Amino acid sequence: MSQQRSPLKAAHRIAAMMLVVLPVIIATAVGSVMVNEPSLPHDPLDWVKVALGASLLVFSTLALTFIPRLVKVIWSRPENEEQRRLLGLLERLRVKLKSPARVMAALAALVVVVSIGWLVPDDDGLEPGTMVIMSAQDESSQAGARRILVDQWNRLHPFNQVEFRSAAGEPDAQHKRMVDDAREGGAHEADVYLLDLVWMPEFIKMNYIQPLDESRRQYKDQDGDFIDNVLRTCRDMSGKKPGLWGLPLNADAGLLYYASGAPGGGEVRDWKEYYSSSVNALHLVDAESLTVAALEAMWAYGGEVVNRDGAPVLSSDGVEFDQNALSALKDLAEIYQTKKADDVTDAEAAATRSFKDGTAWYMRGWPVVYDDLTRSMGGSFEVHRLPHDSVLGGQNLAISSSTDSPRASQALIEFLTSPSSELILFQLGGFAPTRRYAYQYATRPYKDALASAVETARYRPVTPNYTTFSRIFRKGILFALKNGGKYDEDFPRELAASLNP
Repeated sequence: MSQQRSPLKAAHRIAAMMLVVLPVIIATAVGSVMVNEPSLPHDPLDWVKVALGASLLVFSTLALTFIPRLVKVIWSRPENEEQRRLLGLLERLRVKLKSPARVMAALAALVVVVSIGWLVPDDDGLEPGTMVIMSAQDESSQAGARRILVDQWNRLHPFNQVEFRSAAGEPDAQHKRMVDDAREGGAHEADVYLLDLVWMPEFIKMNYIQPLDESRRQYKDQDGDFIDNVLRTCRDMSGKKPGLWGLPLNADAGLLYYASGAPGGGEVRDWKEYYSSSVNALHLVDAESLTVAALEAMWAYGGEVVNRDGAPVLSSDGVEFDQNALSALKDLAEIYQTKKADDVTDAEAAATRSFKDGTAWYMRGWPVVYDDLTRSMGGSFEVHRLPHDSVLGGQNLAISSSTDSPRASQALIEFLTSPSSELILFQLGGFAPTRRYAYQYATRPYKDALASAVETARYRPVTPNYTTFSRIFRKGILFALKNGGKYDEDFPRELAASLNP
């Protein structure tokens, strides 16, 4: 009978057990991390990662059924030839590594390499460096909701700091500032533009901005949370270029503010009932607010100068003003003549001041003025949705075509428009959310009225030449207001020509 082989030394037995147990521990840990995706993978590499992780978990599950037996064999004296061969294999592996210390060092190195490769989050390939958001507003206030979000981003991304660059002024001046930066030969200061949604068609057509890289979208599976007509403004509504060309940071829709004690408790049935007693009628001037006022009046009367897709209604004579639209212009002209509109530049700010002063019972205003009114008036006013469709307003974040940081810029705008960010913007800043999530969880008392107003809000003319269209439109409307609601005979043709210069 052959002499039975002696068992391994204690130190060697410990090393052998580590050779058996540690790979299973590592496979379980790494496999768990690799399959722990918050949503379905979006590209082939992610699917490979999940498949490999699942394979490691299967391996570790099978290995666990054999570990107790292997440990027993390693630690005790072998009982048969098969067990002696197993011990011999482990001993030869130990000899190759020269010593138990090298066994432990090799296993430790394996753990470190795996940890670095799979367990430590990387920078997702974001280009380092400072990024600039060009905004039409002054975002310098540290208390602003947008500033709070950017500060949070900066804390999380020390190598991708963000700062604002102001393009403040009247809408036409804001537009010019951003176009001058984005155009060929421009300053190209901005990595991201915060654009009024009516400028999107122009910036898309002129390639001032670039579409999102769908393969890198973080919240793509949550696009359904965006309000449909709001997200649509980030597509090429006037052309055929595919994809999303930005993400909506905030929406806007008009609300009806009324002072306590208003006739009928503030309940109004139609446009004329409130507008003739509103502060807005005092400030019908050559500003974008006039375009908004005229379109909403025409829609309230059933006019279709601009249809629900944002397309101007055209006839052989140009832009068509149907009988309902003409009736709206006639009534708007009567109100204008009665009120003698003040000659002010910032009509919306002037209307807000007049409402706070108690000049009139009603005000058609954007949701962002609610907090200002609360500070000045306390609980002496209420807010409802308008008795008709509102113009859709809002601002979209879009990535400059000239940026050196497209991946970082995209990560930034996805962060700023995430569900939680939208809730912060609404709750702390009063900005109308672009996501249903924010309306669901916010505590603002008018959130349901605002959600309904945004969902039914209508587009202004969707055209790459919107600023020209609006300028000609306002000029023609002012002419009509001063002439009993009758516009100049060339007005429809001039409007139509402005759509395609």
